[in-house]
Amino acid sequence: MVRRQKIIVGIAAITTLCTVLLAFKVIPYLSDLRAFQREQVSLAGLSPFDLEQLEINPDYVGRLRIDGTSINFPVVRGSDNEKYLTTTFRGDENRLGAIFMDYRCVNNDVPHIIIYGHQISDESYSGFGFGELQYFTDKQYLAERPLIVFMSNDSVSEFEIFSARRTDTSDPAYQLDFSEPDSWAAFLKRTGAPPDAEQIITLSTCIGVDNDKRMIVQGTLKRVVQVKTEQGENGWRVVDPSE
Repeated sequence: MVRRQKIIVGIAAITTLCTVLLAFKVIPYLSDLRAFQREQVSLAGLSPFDLEQLEINPDYVGRLRIDGTSINFPVVRGSDNEKYLTTTFRGDENRLGAIFMDYRCVNNDVPHIIIYGHQISDESYSGFGFGELQYFTDKQYLAERPLIVFMSNDSVSEFEIFSARRTDTSDPAYQLDFSEPDSWAAFLKRTGAPPDAEQIITLSTCIGVDNDKRMIVQGTLKRVVQVKTEQGENGWRVVDPSE
């Protein structure tokens, strides 16, 4: 009887310890989720052409959007690929970080742009990260959302999605050096891109807890529309090129 009581007490102690440890892990994560959500909501109303975003963060390079999803984020580019893993657009420390462009993409005109974001698995917050990328493996889902749009302060670029797959960090989709002869053509062939593609965009996020597993969605540039902005009484606005 005494032994049984000791076993019950031991199990209760272990359960309590596990609950405490889980709370220490889950509660801060939920706090970061809510903070990340609040920030994205506060940024959603800003125009992609509004230079206020540069005033908030000088690393701002444009806004990423996929119609039919909740992906509509400002994009930053730091001096490395570490900072924005745990730093938000407004500069707050947060394990969900920001949506950021690979620092080696020195401008928006490089042949290959890679944009990273954390995958948020909690369905209540799935609209605030790159969690929706996983759905693009469904052909019907992709067919209804075929374009990735990247907007900078002077242009709107539309990319047609040609690939969505689960992969790992060794995938050729992460290549950014095309200095060798014919390396661009070889890259297009290995990734299944159209052979005449002039620019590729890759959206990348981790899968689960395995740091090597990735979900990527890739698109090829189809159209670029140049825009002009000017500051007026009510802030910055887009000017019709014909004006």
